[in-house]
Amino acid sequence: MDTIAKLPRRLQEITVSQIIVDHSEWVSLWGRTRWENQLIRMDFILTFEMLNKLLRFCGQTGDRIQMLLVEQLEQGLQEPSILDLEALCGGPLTLTGCLLTVSPTGIRDEMGQWQTDPRCLSIDEVQPRLQRQQTEVSPHHLCHDNLAKCHEVLVRLYELYLGYLELGFEEENALKNAELVDDLKFKMAYYAWQIARAAA
Repeated sequence: MDTIAKLPRRLQEITVSQIIVDHSEWVSLWGRTRWENQLIRMDFILTFEMLNKLLRFCGQTGDRIQMLLVEQLEQGLQEPSILDLEALCGGPLTLTGCLLTVSPTGIRDEMGQWQTDPRCLSIDEVQPRLQRQQTEVSPHHLCHDNLAKCHEVLVRLYELYLGYLELGFEEENALKNAELVDDLKFKMAYYAWQIARAAA
């Protein structure tokens, strides 16, 4: 059996039991995924940038995990630090709000040769899952709705940036991790945050 050929390339759902972080840019997710109508054991590796995208696109579940991660970071990183979602939330959490592009990872066998790890995938790209729009919805309503969503995303990015600064991240790393390196995007996020504060 060709193990590589059997591994999925795109996923719409993953269930996460534990999140492992350290001082590197990589994060490990221990959990499961649904593949060919079966729930299978699968771990994932991804960068902090991809993790931010994943959590942002997964609504309230993503927000909940992000808050738990911030609390973990505030307590200080161990080597490594394990965020046990099963213990903290009463069970693993399922992320379904996005489409994941994944690829095989490798492990060394006893002879030192690299082989595909059948229980671990690399998350290479995260995209929001597109929702089919109702044809009867007016263009004006859609425009207003999309603008509101865009405003909400920008506010959350700026709050994430402030959170990284509070945790002692350097300015450059805080901007990068919050996806606000682009000056225009940063200004838009800042003004959106100011408007949200004034309206609160």
